[in-house]
Amino acid sequence: MNIWLDGFRALGSHAGTLASVLLILAWGQFVIHRALSKIFGKNPASAEYFSLSISGWLLPVGLWAVLLFSVSALFGAAVGRLIAAVLLLLSLFMVVKRMERISISPPFAALIFFLAVSLVLRSAFLQKAVLPSYFDSAEHYRLIKILLEAKEVPANGQGAYYHIGYHVLILAFVRFFQSNIIEVMLVFGQVILAILPVSLFFIARRETGSDAAALFTVLLAGFGWHMPAHLLDWGKYPALLGLVCVHFVLGLGYAAYRNDRFEFRRLSLYFMLGAGVFTSVLIHTRSLVFFVMLAAALFAVERRKRLPLKFQRLTFACLLAILTVEIGCVWQSPVLQPLVNGYRNSDVWMLALILFLSLFAARFHNDLTFLLLLLPALLFSGLFIPIHIPGYGVQTLLDRPYVQMMMYLPLSILGGLGLSGLTQSLARLKPDWQPPARLTAFLLFGLVLWNASLRHEFYPSDCCQLVTYDDLAAIAWMDKTLPPDANILIASAGLYVTALESPGTRTGVDGGIWIAPLISRSAALAPNGLRLDQPEGHALLCRKNLGYIYVGGMPQSFAADLLDDLPDWYQAVFSLPAAKVYRVAGCG
Repeated sequence: MNIWLDGFRALGSHAGTLASVLLILAWGQFVIHRALSKIFGKNPASAEYFSLSISGWLLPVGLWAVLLFSVSALFGAAVGRLIAAVLLLLSLFMVVKRMERISISPPFAALIFFLAVSLVLRSAFLQKAVLPSYFDSAEHYRLIKILLEAKEVPANGQGAYYHIGYHVLILAFVRFFQSNIIEVMLVFGQVILAILPVSLFFIARRETGSDAAALFTVLLAGFGWHMPAHLLDWGKYPALLGLVCVHFVLGLGYAAYRNDRFEFRRLSLYFMLGAGVFTSVLIHTRSLVFFVMLAAALFAVERRKRLPLKFQRLTFACLLAILTVEIGCVWQSPVLQPLVNGYRNSDVWMLALILFLSLFAARFHNDLTFLLLLLPALLFSGLFIPIHIPGYGVQTLLDRPYVQMMMYLPLSILGGLGLSGLTQSLARLKPDWQPPARLTAFLLFGLVLWNASLRHEFYPSDCCQLVTYDDLAAIAWMDKTLPPDANILIASAGLYVTALESPGTRTGVDGGIWIAPLISRSAALAPNGLRLDQPEGHALLCRKNLGYIYVGGMPQSFAADLLDDLPDWYQAVFSLPAAKVYRVAGCG
């Protein structure tokens, strides 16, 4: 029960920010629901409309954020907030006035219940989160802060700038509601996690015709895998937000692909589909690679349909062989191996379940099953295709975290298709007796929930919580005590997320990564191979005018005992159990 209590406590302590986020998201959902009703008419059911529109909210909210950002930059923050508020009120009035009454069907009620439960459970994360996790979060905070203060054009540590869609959106929330950046980042991330799985109901329901299969897909996407929840342990907030648009594009793309099952206005749907792709790429650039691979997979499926049945089966066998080889190659790479380990260590029982259900998915939904297996094969291939990115050198088309986060999508939909196929198989055994099929579905739902209760992580991972309250105290002390031009050395480690990562790529590994964003002091990452106990290491600090060393409480931080043994070179000026600051001496 602790997780429920923590969830409700977090909802109470973050009530103001949560209400503001939900308010804007609900506005976006109402607007996009109205737009979708113009495209599709009354064809989709209320639950399907809700599922699709809950991922499409980002389009109107994104436009609202850009308007607020632009007007504020030209005429000031007060004028920007006024114009944004007027737009919200007028558009909401027009949408609600013209919207038809929505019927609350059992599937719709189930989605609302799932959303409410997810919001409580996801909020438990906030009870133990001191700051957003990992080093990426510190960089996103810094860039949003620069945009808020309008000091300069943002740039990351390597000179390039991306994910502007996420930063502008968070900036809009911060500026409109006069909120704290960190508070909005934390709450916004958990809200997205809670609502994201609901948007898969539309595809599964339309493909299978089964509410149970569609709800099973939603449950798998929400609590079956360590992804996408683990994204927030990595600080991948733009990637998570980008998934919202990915889900929306998948839903619209499915409707366009299965045009025999829908009546819709083609031009309007294609325009909205393009807007979804553009918005997703603006938020996370690698979404473009995913959409290109998805298009290639769809093309391959269409070509496969024209083959004789025996050759279709042969292509299926070849695809499984290719997937096996690719997984083996990933497993053999020390840099890429965590991708396989993440699912093997956290989701092994769910993988076994999906493997079983895939047999039934392939039998009753062969084309879509082929697509859902081909897509991971293409994503895996992106881990080995080299490209040159200005400012970054040679990289691969996709990196390990991105591929790892995308795997939950095909796996979850496969689960829904498999449940549909399994219940159809049982129904065929005894057409007049439904209890076996219903009992099987009930048991599978229970299995996912049981697995989630044992293995799913609702709290921040110890691996990635770089900041403790000791770190916050140390940073506050430095802000009051150290001169503005102080240069501080912080611990670092190599960053390896692609098969071609440069050995010189470094990242912070403890609370020191937040020094520069929070208090605007210069923080330098320790170079590879630095030995602070050697004369050469001490001389390097003196030569680069690094007057202070920060020691956090993470395992990869500098060793405080080593520095304490060298008082002529390093003198402790601030000390707590998990955070210490040393002054570099003996440089004269």
